Amino acid sequence: MQTFSAMGSGSGTQSVFHSRNALVSVAKFMGRHSFQAGYDYRVLNVDFITFAAAGSYTFNDTFTRRDPNRGSDGTGSDLASLLLGFPASGSVTQNTKYYQYVRYHGLYFQDDFRLNSQLTLNLGLRYEYETGLRERNNNLIVGFNPTAVSPLGAPAVGALQYAAVNGAPTECCNPSSRKFAPRIGFAWQWNPKTTIRGGYGIFWAPVSYSGFASLGYSQQTDYVGSFDGGQTPSGSLSNPFPNGIQKPVGNSLGALVGIGQALSYMNPDAGSTAVHQVAFDLQRQMPAGVVTAVGYVGSRTTNLILGSGSVNINQLTADRLALGAALLQNVPNPFFGRGGLNAVGSANVQRLQLLRPYPQFSSVSMSFNNDNNALYDSFVVKAQKRFAAGLSFLSSWTWSRTLDASFGNSNYFTSIPGSPQDSYNLGAEYGLSTSHTPHAIKGSVSYDLPFGKNKLFLSKGALWNQIAGGWRINTVHLFQTGFPLSVFQNQNFNSVFGNGLMRPNASGSSPLTSGRLQDRLDSYLNPSAFTTASQFTFGNTARTLNYRSPGTLNWDLSLLKTFTVLERFKGQFRAEATNAFNTPQFNGPNTAFGNANFGRITQQVNFPRYIQLGARVMF
Repeated sequence: MQTFSAMGSGSGTQSVFHSRNALVSVAKFMGRHSFQAGYDYRVLNVDFITFAAAGSYTFNDTFTRRDPNRGSDGTGSDLASLLLGFPASGSVTQNTKYYQYVRYHGLYFQDDFRLNSQLTLNLGLRYEYETGLRERNNNLIVGFNPTAVSPLGAPAVGALQYAAVNGAPTECCNPSSRKFAPRIGFAWQWNPKTTIRGGYGIFWAPVSYSGFASLGYSQQTDYVGSFDGGQTPSGSLSNPFPNGIQKPVGNSLGALVGIGQALSYMNPDAGSTAVHQVAFDLQRQMPAGVVTAVGYVGSRTTNLILGSGSVNINQLTADRLALGAALLQNVPNPFFGRGGLNAVGSANVQRLQLLRPYPQFSSVSMSFNNDNNALYDSFVVKAQKRFAAGLSFLSSWTWSRTLDASFGNSNYFTSIPGSPQDSYNLGAEYGLSTSHTPHAIKGSVSYDLPFGKNKLFLSKGALWNQIAGGWRINTVHLFQTGFPLSVFQNQNFNSVFGNGLMRPNASGSSPLTSGRLQDRLDSYLNPSAFTTASQFTFGNTARTLNYRSPGTLNWDLSLLKTFTVLERFKGQFRAEATNAFNTPQFNGPNTAFGNANFGRITQQVNFPRYIQLGARVMF
């Protein structure tokens, strides 16, 4: 089966992001003071624009095989169906043109006070005001009313809220109007070689709406490939929608919009995320021009959006799971014949559907859920030497701890849960962040080799200087621990109840295996550490485990020689090696418990050693 998107007459959408900014600031220096003030105004526009498109179509071998009723027997061809113009299925979407925007205002004051020759204070205050997401013509869903009376009658409740309809607001997401952001910092020179610095500030994180298409303002028209079980095609690409393309109905359907379908909306109470940041360090000048620093950096985040995923508030509640297999039995559908598709479109439905909080819908997904706090603590040691006597370096070691309850998209290094196990128990998601790496050593070194003119060795003789002088070696290195692993079940038995995923139970054994990393690529995790959680239950494994994906060890090296060609010309030879010691960086293991590859590492994600040589002439 193959899918093709054809361009032609029809409709589709694209998003255009643009902003208007205005920044006015003043600064005045008055002896020991350095006063600054400013005003910042921005408008972010997210416009959805209609353009020509003929939709998306899927082709298979049904209409070109010998017998459509016998399944694939090797006689048909997807490509042949495409050439004949007979899709198996397809759709085209018509969208209302959106003009969504957010207005932002910022006002700040800042002053540096030099109290004496040893102590300087930095004081500041910023105030921000940001509107929620708005749409010029109110073509926007601004929330979901869980108690709205449904025209379908009991037990149906709940409906989407449209901007400026039935008393609903004209914007979404209720950002805070009390976004004061004080800043305070100090620098104290304890003695000529020791300085202590510190600071605290509150920072407000804006919401990235990225455009939001609203149900009712976006309408999909489906193409049905056959009305007789694949015996004959129902139409062709020459006129795929003879009855026309359905137009968006806007908010005219009211509480009937989306009946039997999946809804999505932005949390109208998302508010604003505040980050409290603290930093403190002691800096000391050591012998040989080395400067060392020891410090703490931390933050506390409140009202943090859970992540890029959404929360299904139409999940079956945990107490209903006690009904067990009875949830899966078919019962008469009280909504049948009253409109609606999919979940409520047939005469009988599973009992579980009628026991959902909003039984007339399948899923009700809320994005921008802000029921989350985050914590970050770190201890940093740094040493730096500016270039002198042929040597410079910068090296740091960071120990850190990060806790949150966020979820999102997985990457090469670790698996990230895309949704909570139980939408009604988000507190159980709190734990080590998927981005937490407790130890990181980073650094760079630049060293002129001690050979040639004015150096310790081989300093006499022009020939020796041309051969051995002018060499420099540079290194950049990174050593970092891996990221926490998130184990989930390959098969989600509770998906029918609206649960995004299931986690296994912990057996009590350690998930760790022993031996060199290279020797346990096929057994990085111990499968006996987990057991399968059964349907109607929740696994007790935490969202993230304190067992990590492989860490990072990397060295990049370069060797340079600079020499004089003529009086006005200099030449330079360069040899550079990326991943100089050819150390492999492996991706995280498969963490889908029950999958045949569970616990296996199957991919190297970095490049092998890469060497390049070069020369340049300078004049």
